[in-house]
Amino acid sequence: MATVKRTSGDYNIYTYDASGTVDGNVGITTHTVTITGNLNVTGTQTTVNSTDTNIQDRLIVLNDGESGAGVTGNLSGLEVDRGSETNARLVYVESTDKWSIDNGTGTVIAIATSASGNGGIENVVEDTTPQLGGDLDVNGQSIVSASNGNIVIAADGSGILHVDGSAVRLQNEASDPTGQSGYTTVYAKAAGSGGTGLYAVSGTTSADELVSKSKAVVFGIIF
Repeated sequence: MATVKRTSGDYNIYTYDASGTVDGNVGITTHTVTITGNLNVTGTQTTVNSTDTNIQDRLIVLNDGESGAGVTGNLSGLEVDRGSETNARLVYVESTDKWSIDNGTGTVIAIATSASGNGGIENVVEDTTPQLGGDLDVNGQSIVSASNGNIVIAADGSGILHVDGSAVRLQNEASDPTGQSGYTTVYAKAAGSGGTGLYAVSGTTSADELVSKSKAVVFGIIF
């Protein structure tokens, strides 16, 4: 049968040892414990052994009661017990003012953020090891360089650069570009006696125009 215990004021339970020091434990063995009201737990450690924990709070405060300017212990966050493997962590690092992750290496690495600090990567330059997960659609834009910098497309190892699709258009140069040792420079300019307007500089030699078929026939007859 149900039992109701009513009391006015506080209701305290203490456990003491023979010397009068607070000691021992209070155990409750039952199917369900329901607390109507606030639950305040004081002490240095709270252990919850449950398979599923449901929390309605939309915001959980960690490092509550901090009195210093920032996290005194430098780190605050979540840690995952991985058994015999090194634990994984998601933490805020006070010394760097960044959210960081530890994937079980024992070292926290800052989560990439924008240069403005507003969260998320805003520019590719902020990702030092970018990789594409699909085709790159330039969406009508151009790939350009700054400060007269070169644009280098380098296939790895024995890989070959393929250009698929329609024609390749080279904009005419106003003057002959400087060749580079170890490279063949191909460029377009106003057509000369060769009739193509397509020029090549092998290494640092002088530029030569590729000759069209019709011009080659004429030159063959003349020379």
